[in-house]
Amino acid sequence: MNTIHAGIALLFTPLVLWPVTGSATDRKTPTAPHEFLMKTNPVAATADTLQEAKSLYENRCSKCHGTSGNGKGSATKDLEVKPRNYTDKALMETIPDGQLFWIICYGSDPEATEMAGYKKKLSEEQMWSLVHYIRSLAR
Repeated sequence: MNTIHAGIALLFTPLVLWPVTGSATDRKTPTAPHEFLMKTNPVAATADTLQEAKSLYENRCSKCHGTSGNGKGSATKDLEVKPRNYTDKALMETIPDGQLFWIICYGSDPEATEMAGYKKKLSEEQMWSLVHYIRSLAR
């Protein structure tokens, strides 16, 4: 009898866990080229830098990434792949500054996410400042 219950549990466990793990495994954010991954942030993380970046974030990023950075902004309702949750400290520690900068600059693969690039809209200094601000959202 216990063998039957164990077999049923093994059979249905993936179905129960699928909604929880599905969103994490569906993300296909492209990896930045090596030369970007090796870059360190050249902008100092001063109070002024963070304040300016916060304003940029609120105007350009929060609709998707949420005001707190949790990836639950007002524009995400119909998105198949939800925006990155910047408040997840463990996750954010695995993402190099150069990767964040590259995605802000060039966007993501349109087949992977809805993230557009800001290379033509923001200066390099502004994009690096956003990297600092995004890092400040992790708890």
